[in-house]
Amino acid sequence: MAYGYQQQQGPWQGGGGYYQQQQQPSGSPTLSVIAGILAIGLAGCLGYATIDLIGQIPDGADLAGGATAMIILHFLVAGLGLLGAILVFARQVAGAFVLLGTGLLAVVAIVADPLMVENLWFLLLGDMPSGPPPTGEYAAYWETMFEFGNEQAVLFFVSLVLGAIVMVVAALPPSLNYLRGSSRGPAGYGYPQQPHW
Repeated sequence: MAYGYQQQQGPWQGGGGYYQQQQQPSGSPTLSVIAGILAIGLAGCLGYATIDLIGQIPDGADLAGGATAMIILHFLVAGLGLLGAILVFARQVAGAFVLLGTGLLAVVAIVADPLMVENLWFLLLGDMPSGPPPTGEYAAYWETMFEFGNEQAVLFFVSLVLGAIVMVVAALPPSLNYLRGSSRGPAGYGYPQQPHW
């Protein structure tokens, strides 16, 4: 005898047990780990470059406001890079956003450094300059950086490149999907939904 309706099966019926595999976007743990490792490298390069710069300041010299801001910004980027790497290795989705901000700040810091500190290009030369740069201080900063005349120039360049790469890798969907997967429970299993009658 037909009763005019059909009973719908719940997601736990039909041999699925109490859990049913949920469809998830594909994620890549490799990209997340690479982003974390690169962020540690960025923190090391920029942190070491900044400590070396501080070591070159003569004793008793008064730092200008721009130089103080540059040093604080560099240490902020290094600290955020380490924090973001820790969060990514702990598989927290916030880590991707921290690394995205870290990469952006690193690029901004390297680009803005010569605007905050006058004659910063002196430090990126292998030899002492014979006079003022013919192309202007900002252009001289980039020219001397890409000449790789000393350790500072190399560290600034590597920090710029790592910042850009970290920013891109942290924002890629496979990396974000992998980190988001940690909030869905083990192996992507979800709780059963109640059937609709």
